[in-house]
Amino acid sequence: MNNSKKPKIFIVGPSRSGTTLMTQILNKHSDVSIAPETFYFDDLRVKMAGYEQQPLNPEQEKRCENYFLALSHKTYGFEGDPEQGWMSRRDLKTLAQSLGVGTDSYFEAFCQLSAKHNNKQLDNIQLGEKTPSHVFRISEIISYCPDAKIICMIRHPAGIVASYLNRMKTARANQYVPKSEVNRVKKSIDPLLRSLLWKSAFQASLEARSRFGDNHVYIQRFEDLLCHPESSLKMLTSFLSIDFQPAMLDIDQVNSSYTDKWRKSNAGFSQDTIYRWREKLNNAQIAVIQSGCGSLLSEAGYESEPVYEPLAVIRAWINFPFNSIRALLANKNRIGNIPDYINHRLNLIKH
Repeated sequence: MNNSKKPKIFIVGPSRSGTTLMTQILNKHSDVSIAPETFYFDDLRVKMAGYEQQPLNPEQEKRCENYFLALSHKTYGFEGDPEQGWMSRRDLKTLAQSLGVGTDSYFEAFCQLSAKHNNKQLDNIQLGEKTPSHVFRISEIISYCPDAKIICMIRHPAGIVASYLNRMKTARANQYVPKSEVNRVKKSIDPLLRSLLWKSAFQASLEARSRFGDNHVYIQRFEDLLCHPESSLKMLTSFLSIDFQPAMLDIDQVNSSYTDKWRKSNAGFSQDTIYRWREKLNNAQIAVIQSGCGSLLSEAGYESEPVYEPLAVIRAWINFPFNSIRALLANKNRIGNIPDYINHRLNLIKH
């Protein structure tokens, strides 16, 4: 085992923009292993600032262990039990201590153990991780790993809102989804809020690409990936400095909130979901979304819809402060530091 290996590939972007689909694609590659969402750079690392690469006391070590062990039991935010997952405390602690000190060593250990759990050999593999909100932490990621490759997913904001709405319906019907998660999704759906967060995330991607260069930051449109999967992935693998493998096109699961079915044979590249938002959203919702995105909508390559709903737009902006506070409170358990969290997003929205 190469204990010095750090996660290098990071998949980020607005929630519901195709980050999970990209994770599935890259995990099909024999030389890549993408760990599941950790929210590490937006949560634990913020809460334990100053101890990223500093010795931890026993209480801090246990806090790190419980954080990552819970992720091996259930998805982040689903109230995982540290003692019920596939990862053992001893393995995590032993590997983290062999890697170094601080919270970063636990993050690296989690990614390495995730690769091993998925039967990937670490000797010749590129490790990675996927967390959508890390789009606001690109500078921290590159400071942590100077040769990091950041894949920023982007999707039409109306498609994201429609996906959120359907996600709430499916979550309510799923007995394994905690009520707290259903409530969180319900209070986070506001179209204006989602469009402003989309704008902020896309702006963060653009600024990171401008600051760190095309060799570090790659922006991938969800729609292009579904319409032209092979050519899109060949360009992406070139960016990652890995060979394109046909297996990457064999996606087993439809990554869509519109279905819970498992399929085979390229099911993940169905183009049916691209413009389904036109069926799911009304003109008022679309108008509100477009008002929030502003000129960045066209900069992302999306055309504005010919809708005119001024009263709906005015109403949305009047209700925005209340809806924002409601969403913030619903997501407070996912936020490492509230002022820091707001600052990262609002500074970008203002541009």
